[in-house]
Amino acid sequence: MKHSVNNDGMLSVMINICTRVVTMIFIMITIFRKFFSSSGELYMGLKDIWGVLIIGIVSGFAFGIFLIKKNMTNRQLTLCEILYFLILNSVLVFIGLNLGWFQKDLKSLAVMEIMFVLIFIIVTLLVYLLDFSEAKKINEKLQARKKKLE
Repeated sequence: MKHSVNNDGMLSVMINICTRVVTMIFIMITIFRKFFSSSGELYMGLKDIWGVLIIGIVSGFAFGIFLIKKNMTNRQLTLCEILYFLILNSVLVFIGLNLGWFQKDLKSLAVMEIMFVLIFIIVTLLVYLLDFSEAKKINEKLQARKKKLE
């Protein structure tokens, strides 16, 4: 029973990451098109939407590398973060090239990489802040219990 609870928790985290990534991608695309496109309009096809969803799903599954081992050292966490970044970046480049999101030139690739790095940083910060907030709530509850027992 305990094993299934852990799997449910992992699945919940992975779905959470997926939805955050997909949301941030759509927000960044909308902002980019609004301020940097000549028409300011955004048209996305079904293939584009599927591409964004696949990136979100891969990001959720790839986040599992952080859940494999508990109590990782800072070095292990840094290595996992780098691996996670590289996995997502590779998926983005592969899907982006296949769907024509950017051209095979330096300028187009640089714009896509900047957007990717911004989304990656924002999602990473969101995960950190939400985890920090959850840990703070747990600590407050533990302090309240401790006072209640005294």
